[in-house]
Amino acid sequence: MSKPLKADVVLGKAKKASKERDWAKACELLQQLLQQYPGNNRAKKALQEVRNTAFPELLSQANKYLASNQLAEAERYLGAAFFLSPSDLSLGQRLAQCQLDMGQAPAASDTASKLLESHPNDIKLLNINARALREMSQPEKSRTYLLAALELSPEDPTTLNNLGILERSLGKRTEAAKCYRRALDREPNNVILHQNMSQVIDYSVADGHLEEMLGLLNSVDQKDPKNAPLFFALFKALDEKDRCAEAFEFLEKGNRLAASQANFDFQKHMIPFALTKAIFGTKSAFSPATESNFRPIFITGLPRSGTSLMEGILSRAQGVQACGELSVVPRAVSRLLRRIMNRPDKALHAEDIAQLRGELLNSFARYSTEGTRLIDKMPLNFRWIGYICGALPEARIIHISRDPLPVAWSLYKHFFQGAGNDFVHRNEDISRFMVLHSNYLSFWKSLNIDQMIDVKYEDLVTHPAPTTKGIALATDLRWTEHWLAPERATNQVLTASADQVRKPIYSNSNQGWKRYETQLASLQHSLKSVGVLEN
Repeated sequence: MSKPLKADVVLGKAKKASKERDWAKACELLQQLLQQYPGNNRAKKALQEVRNTAFPELLSQANKYLASNQLAEAERYLGAAFFLSPSDLSLGQRLAQCQLDMGQAPAASDTASKLLESHPNDIKLLNINARALREMSQPEKSRTYLLAALELSPEDPTTLNNLGILERSLGKRTEAAKCYRRALDREPNNVILHQNMSQVIDYSVADGHLEEMLGLLNSVDQKDPKNAPLFFALFKALDEKDRCAEAFEFLEKGNRLAASQANFDFQKHMIPFALTKAIFGTKSAFSPATESNFRPIFITGLPRSGTSLMEGILSRAQGVQACGELSVVPRAVSRLLRRIMNRPDKALHAEDIAQLRGELLNSFARYSTEGTRLIDKMPLNFRWIGYICGALPEARIIHISRDPLPVAWSLYKHFFQGAGNDFVHRNEDISRFMVLHSNYLSFWKSLNIDQMIDVKYEDLVTHPAPTTKGIALATDLRWTEHWLAPERATNQVLTASADQVRKPIYSNSNQGWKRYETQLASLQHSLKSVGVLEN
């Protein structure tokens, strides 16, 4: 339980922030104070003074940060403005959308739910809340809000698209296709809708949608990065028709467009690694936290290395809750690293670990159901293994490794929505990121972290019984024959693996790249040049 705030101290800090025109900080302090002391008249007076002068500046700052895609800062200023004007529908919509884009589904749901009390028929809010609940692994609650939106506007394309995504995440491809079809009837030029539709069609037995996309290709700007999804969809369609040469041409064009928009900066990924090595390389004086009943399991590795399959397998164990890819750890660790970067002492201390632990426990509590083992399968958490183990000694880390060429090919051929996988569009970027992954893994292993479990994807699919029994032992879960049938799992899958994991375990997925062996010569060369692939 947090300590009571000293009202005079907080008011003094809020007034100081106001004089310095740091309106966001002033609002944050007043909000904390009024939450604890809602009847404090001096705080109410200070709030009114801030409200009269701060609101336009807060909105101006928020717009600036949104324009430069600095979502964390934008959310801070939007949140402060919304605190001053909690009935402003447009402002609340923007704040909830920003929170959703940042991966803060619980916060987005809180904002949307608050506004829905006074605006119950706002379709945008209903969709935001539905998406947030979907990402919080509450599909039926999500469906309720989407159906409410459809009652208000039966053919709304955004709602139909979100319902289609929900249906696909539950393995209901036919239902998803019907939703996408209805949405496309209203927005036939929406390339994201075409990309989503392509994921639920078997083109080996269907032609209609392929012809539709080829027709659309002639009317769009083929140099506009926003149209990249259409090229990925055409690749999938032509690939399934064994028109490999044409398919690969579209894939290359799609990746070129996506790369120009992603603007991958390798240095951005190297700085956290260098800082991590520095702070874990020193003898930081902190003791492990006391273990609790919260015993999460983190599945990490390169994307497309088998993390979704591993989640599906573990979700078959009794008392396990599969939560998909959560942004909880990267957000919390990023805040920690910023604090360390901004102080002379670049070491990790007991108070850092304690604060990180508190943030993680509070955030995961919004996702977990009491009495269950939560699974977070955010692959890129391989970067934060040491932080997770320091803050959560009760956690177990499963790290999946897979042969590099099938992983690289799978990364290159899939369209990833969002900015998390910005390295997948160029051979050299994929290769460098795979080296970074290897370096992270070697560093964590050098620390002899006993909470980490190494699993080879090839062992998982060729010898599933003994491999999964070993995982059960290491994670203190009860193994049953159900573990060998992950395709029967009922958990949501919101990643590119949504369809593969609905199939029984199969061992030939590592051979898929061979159909494009000639076209992938440059990728192989790139992987070999950095030592990821043997010559």
